[in-house]
Amino acid sequence: MSSIRTMTRIEPGQFALVTGATYALLGIIFGVIVFLISAVVPAATGAFGGMGHGWIIIIIFPVLYGIIGYIGGLIGALIYNMVAGTVGGIKVTVSD
Repeated sequence: MSSIRTMTRIEPGQFALVTGATYALLGIIFGVIVFLISAVVPAATGAFGGMGHGWIIIIIFPVLYGIIGYIGGLIGALIYNMVAGTVGGIKVTVSD
């Protein structure tokens, strides 16, 4: 049995945490890709060469992506809550 419900509010702290963790995982993936490219093509290290050894990218990317994802998720949830309060929320189908 499924029913249509309206999502009228998102908990900003929880949404920010999930978004930050998701972006941190993406940062790991992108960091590894950039590391591998910079290891194979030395000229590709251009912007990242001054950061020290290439492996530091694998640490910096997830941290920066996680912070940016957290802040973006928090702001996004707050904006969604304001908009949903005015025009209504997103309709989703849920099942038992």
